[in-house]
Amino acid sequence: MVRKNEQMKIKEKREDFESLVQSWNGSEMWFQERMQQFPGVVEITTDDWGVRITIISEYYRKFSVSGRWDILSVWSSGMSALYCGWTLDKEMIWPELGILPSDKISNSEKGEGNEE
Repeated sequence: MVRKNEQMKIKEKREDFESLVQSWNGSEMWFQERMQQFPGVVEITTDDWGVRITIISEYYRKFSVSGRWDILSVWSSGMSALYCGWTLDKEMIWPELGILPSDKISNSEKGEGNEE
C-alpha cells in the first residue's frame, strides 16, 4: 500500500511540473552547488523516474545532474534536488558570490571535440 501511495505522489508531481521543467530546455540557467555558481545552457530530459539535466557552460566542463520527481522542489523560475545539493534558476542564485569558477575555459577543457 505504501509503495502504491508513493507512486501516486510521484505521478502527480510529474503531472504538475513536467511541462514547466521541459520549457527550460535549451535556455540559459544558473547552476549552483556548494560554492560553485555559473551560467550555462541546459539540456533537459524527463521520464517516469525524474529529470536529467546536462549543463554546458563556458565556465565549467560539460556535466550532468539528475533528480527523482519526489525529491525535486520546483518553482516558477527554477528547481533544486533535495539531498543532492544542486539548484538551477533563471536568475543568479547568490549575487554576492558572483561567478565561481570565474575564469572561462577553453574548448579542450570542456571536453568538446575530443570524442571520436
